[in-house]
Amino acid sequence: MNPILSSRARLGTYLLGWVPIVALLTFVAMSQDWRLAEALALAVPMGAGGAFMFLSSWYLCRALPLRSTRVGSHWTAWILAAVIMAALWAGAGLALAWCLAKATPLTGLYHRAHAALPTLVGIGAVLYLATLTLHYLLDAVDLGKQSEAREAEFRILAQDAELRALRAQLNPHFLFNSLNSISALTTIDPPKARTMCILLSDFLRGSLRLGEKRLVSLSEEVDLLKAYLSIEQIRFGSRLQVQWELDPATLGEEIPALLLQPLVENAIKHGIAGLTEGGVVRVASRREGNVLELRVENPVDPDTPVVHGLGMGQRQVRSRLQMRFGDRMRFEAGTTDGVHRVRMVFPCEVKP
Repeated sequence: MNPILSSRARLGTYLLGWVPIVALLTFVAMSQDWRLAEALALAVPMGAGGAFMFLSSWYLCRALPLRSTRVGSHWTAWILAAVIMAALWAGAGLALAWCLAKATPLTGLYHRAHAALPTLVGIGAVLYLATLTLHYLLDAVDLGKQSEAREAEFRILAQDAELRALRAQLNPHFLFNSLNSISALTTIDPPKARTMCILLSDFLRGSLRLGEKRLVSLSEEVDLLKAYLSIEQIRFGSRLQVQWELDPATLGEEIPALLLQPLVENAIKHGIAGLTEGGVVRVASRREGNVLELRVENPVDPDTPVVHGLGMGQRQVRSRLQMRFGDRMRFEAGTTDGVHRVRMVFPCEVKP
């Protein structure tokens, strides 16, 4: 569809742009000793006709896109089309002048228009090329918007694919450990094994409920995290303690789904599991203005070699935040004084 006709705003702006062109035609005619009535009688309908006729330059724009590798050869077609359309436009104006000279007191209009015919053809060619240029510009703008829309769609698809991959990675690993623990508990502590089965069922139910969402409230993420930790606390007993430092004002904020779980799982797997006496996993949140900060901390064995770079879980979390927020987010992870800290800072999601 012609980009000028694709919206009322564009069409209105285009037609409004012809008002100064009509004024220019009138001025040119009067500069050649035309009377005002004669100039207006020809300039106004020719302006309206040109606005309609030169819309046909859209078809030339589509036939000869600038993306083509043979742009240099387009000039011949552009100039030829401009001359032909300008001649038709000037011819239509001359025919109109003849009709007006016969039907109105403007008897000298035809002779004046005939004398100005070369000037009208030149003006028409310039106006056609200007309209053609406008079509190329609007086409480039529309292609840019389409490209941005496709990029945004691909970004969402990439986020969905990464989230599915994250779930595929987390759930089997977690289920494997949980089922092993249940199997071991069935012989030594059947009631605890039964409790663990119920907790595992609640966790999987909650995980499926949030499975189709890209964004969840922090409170929903925390509820799922608590169900996960309640199972892990049966596995680790008193070795695993959890400290929550959540600002109530942040619980309604939306965050990417499964943002905290891989970090907490890493805290247990690479921190608590390696300490004989266990330790405390600390989860904190706070908000400053329109920025949300989340932190996960856990003790680590000081004799464990320091691992440079991020693990897979942390890389995935940082990558998802990067795709969603770009340079507006910060992700920091490191170990200091026997405590591993992960800090995430990103803008609060704008609720519709």
